[in-house]
This record gives sequence, C-alpha cells and structure tokens, in this order.
Amino acid sequence: MFEPFQKFMTKAANRYGIQKEVKAADICQKFRALIPELFPKEQSPEENISPAYYKNSVLVINVKTPGWAQEVIMRKEKIISEINRKTGKEVIKNLRAQLSSK
Repeated sequence: MFEPFQKFMTKAANRYGIQKEVKAADICQKFRALIPELFPKEQSPEENISPAYYKNSVLVINVKTPGWAQEVIMRKEKIISEINRKTGKEVIKNLRAQLSSK
C-alpha cells in the first residue's frame, strides 16, 4: 500500500531523533515559499531575504541590507501569523532579522 512521503518523513524523524531539525527545515521552507506573497510590491525579494534558521520558536531571517531588515520587521506580525496558519499551530512566537555576510 502507498504511504505519503510526509508520513514517512515523520516516522523516520521520530525513529532517528531528528524531529526538531525536520520541523526547522519545514518552517524555513514555508517562509521561503511565502516570500513573494509577503513582499508583492518588491522586485525579487527572494534575492534579498532568506531564512537563516529556526530555533526555540524564533525564526531568524537573513537580509542583505538594513533596508530589507526594516521591511521584514515591518511585516513581522504578518509573517508570524501566516507561517503559523500554514502549519496549523503556533510554531513561531518571534522573528528576528540579521544582516547576512554574503
């Protein structure tokens, strides 16, 4: 019988004790997918914003310039609520922006 891949990943993560890492990767991926929707008027926002990591209910976002950090912080509540809505529970309680070294 066919099992969805997501179910397999959950079982494998539980078996190998990497649930936190899988959850963090999923949240970062959800943010990456939301970038164009969250910044619709900005040109190529995904080139200037990327998820850095997720830990202890905090999503840290890499930005290229202080201006982009300001854009992220201005949309902080919307970003948090959209990702929490997509996951179906409150997984993000705070969000930080940091200048990337790239």
